[in-house]
Amino acid sequence: MSKNILILLGHPARDRISFCEALAQAYAEGARSAGHHVELIKIAQLDFDPVLHEGYKGDQPPEADISAVQEQMRLADHWVIVYPLWQFMIPALLKGFFERTLTKGFAYEFSSGTTIASRPLQGKSARLIQTMGMPGFVYRFYYRQHGTKAVQCMLRMIGLHKIGLTYCGMAESANETVRADYVKKVYALGKAAQ
Repeated sequence: MSKNILILLGHPARDRISFCEALAQAYAEGARSAGHHVELIKIAQLDFDPVLHEGYKGDQPPEADISAVQEQMRLADHWVIVYPLWQFMIPALLKGFFERTLTKGFAYEFSSGTTIASRPLQGKSARLIQTMGMPGFVYRFYYRQHGTKAVQCMLRMIGLHKIGLTYCGMAESANETVRADYVKKVYALGKAAQ
């Protein structure tokens, strides 16, 4: 069965093709080859303010690009988020993007106090594809993948389920053979829409 897939490229590079972008393109090619509908969003090219200036107490209407992405998020069955691990977390631009898109009224509603009454995005699945400068097993077992867990918790809070993880370790120092293997693996994930 064909899926609507939304790929969110969270690397902030604007003037070069990052390895994250190569992985995002590989996933897209694999998914399209299997008949899935794919939209790829390069967050660095969106026109929006990533800072939530007044926190959750102020009124900061979404820019046109944010509203358009929210509609794509709503329509997609499966989200793929591709980003580098920076200082054990996601890049600031990606964090700001989530703060501006996954907002009350769009991603969740409260009934009273802090009890979530509805999750309009519930039932979607996701895959996190994360590059890093250390081996994936070191991040997973020694550092307990806390940055990834934060992203997973955020997605689960708004109702996404089946969140797959793909770590591309030693990405900066990897030779072309290792990088090609990562690209093939991600292409296969796209083909399987996982």
